[in-house]
Amino acid sequence: MKFSIIKRILGYCKPYWTNIIKSLIFNILYAFFSLFSMGMIIPFVSILFGLTEPVYDMPDFAFSTQTIIDTLSYFICLIQSKYGMINALLFVSGLFIFFSFLSNLCRYFYTFFSIPIASNGVRDIRNELYNKILILPLSFYTKYQSGDIITRLNNDLTEVDTLIRRFIEVTLQQPFVILVFFITLIIVNPFLTLITITIVPLVVFATNKISHKIRMQSKDSQQQLSILTAHYEEAISGLKVVKGYNAENFFYNKFYKFNKKYATLSKKIFRYVELSAPLSEVLTIGALLVVILIGSMLILNNKGLTSESLIFFVLIFARLIPPIHSCIRAYNYVQKGVVSAERILEVLDSDEKIIEKTNAIPINTFKHEIVFSHVNFSYETQPTLQDINLSIKKGEKIALVGESGSGKTSIVNLLLRLYDISGGQLTIDGIDIKDYIISDVRQLSGLVSQDVILFNDSIKNNICFGREFDETKVIEAAKMANAHEFIMQMPQQYETIIGDRGLTLSGGQRQRLSIARAIINNPPILLLDEATSALDSHSEHVVQTALNNVLHQKTAVIVAHRLATIQNADKIIVLQKGKIVEVGNNQQLLDQKGLYYQMVNAQLLE
Repeated sequence: MKFSIIKRILGYCKPYWTNIIKSLIFNILYAFFSLFSMGMIIPFVSILFGLTEPVYDMPDFAFSTQTIIDTLSYFICLIQSKYGMINALLFVSGLFIFFSFLSNLCRYFYTFFSIPIASNGVRDIRNELYNKILILPLSFYTKYQSGDIITRLNNDLTEVDTLIRRFIEVTLQQPFVILVFFITLIIVNPFLTLITITIVPLVVFATNKISHKIRMQSKDSQQQLSILTAHYEEAISGLKVVKGYNAENFFYNKFYKFNKKYATLSKKIFRYVELSAPLSEVLTIGALLVVILIGSMLILNNKGLTSESLIFFVLIFARLIPPIHSCIRAYNYVQKGVVSAERILEVLDSDEKIIEKTNAIPINTFKHEIVFSHVNFSYETQPTLQDINLSIKKGEKIALVGESGSGKTSIVNLLLRLYDISGGQLTIDGIDIKDYIISDVRQLSGLVSQDVILFNDSIKNNICFGREFDETKVIEAAKMANAHEFIMQMPQQYETIIGDRGLTLSGGQRQRLSIARAIINNPPILLLDEATSALDSHSEHVVQTALNNVLHQKTAVIVAHRLATIQNADKIIVLQKGKIVEVGNNQQLLDQKGLYYQMVNAQLLE
């Protein structure tokens, strides 16, 4: 077992240490009251069936099982002599019920105080994990499928919840019950107790073998579940394409294979988990039979063991079996949970890469110019931008054109500091972008991209996007984006719920809401990344009109394939394989008859 992983996970439970102490206290009380409730039976059975002589004198105090039995026998005999056997039975029954009530009450309070330990600990892990997912750079998500991340947020966290609860069971609940009962066994008869210990090495050996299998199978199972979840997401997000190409059977067969493999792994895991309990039960029952046999021989040969002591020993040993089984099962579940804990910690320990300096400088406005000076950038080891030298002055409209993969979107991502450059320097108003507060840098820009992300919420909330704006400002932004008219035709106007990903809207309507979202905070810089490429000609015209409304007196960086979108730009930057190969306005580049000229003639720029 990887105790370092368990230690880190349990560290999230430290703030709830008072609950741990309360749980511990009530669990110890539960063990003692359980012991006393069983002790009520022995003297009554002994006298009722003539296993021992009645005790009519109060025994002297001594810390031994026999003294406790004799004391209880004295009170039973006293009641029996005065009120009869039935009343003595009622007396013992009443004591048994009383101590059973106390033991179960303590067990309830143990559970009451222990439940928040795991629940709150997992809640804190979930909060930290979600926050980490939000702040990790985009490069992190090139390594992991979204389905894998979702699995870690859901299934793996559920397994960690089980891990914490089972570990509490292994360390706080069952061990103290086992310890109290085991000490009692030693007090009753050390020799018989020594015999029962012989099963421990066998149980430990079998448990370790099974636990190793569980850990290995759990790792494969969680990876397969990640593949399944990713397939769910792909199928749902691409359902229109799946149906359009009649690919339902293809997707189902693919899913069927993934699901079959996952089910096979799950069956193996739970079979191993369940195997340990019956195996340990056979061993413990075998030990119990040996104890009864040897104990009976000791009684018959008068070797210092009484029949009531043997009955008490057997009762206690029988009560030991369930907590031992629970510990073994809990241990196996902990092994299963360790794999999920590793996967969660892998995300929590991931390098953020985009790190804000401790003394970062605030920036609230864009005053002069943005300068790329010999900038290089790579995704992992693949060079994307090479020796980029570019200046963007305040108020300029800069267009980026080039073939797919030439680095256009990478420049936009660097301006938002979604990635950091690999070499050179990127400055805003003469100061390195890395010296600024990251959120301030992003606040300078409004992004309108080809992939419009809308949420199953009201139109107003999609425009505000987690920020607070009064209604007047929301309407003003919608009007500038040419969205106000169609919004007012919606059933609840700005309070209309637009459905998952805004699917109740047309492409042009979604894009106009995206523009309203980008400009509502009146950012000095607009970044337009293929903002109209996915639209039909009519929608493009409407959206382009909206963009013309908002580009006035703004600095803009425009990535586009449409000539109409970029031909009026102050400067057009032509990129090829991550390098700037041409710079100029539309007419200058056409006159050069270089790459831009070829793209226009080949209708790569329509």
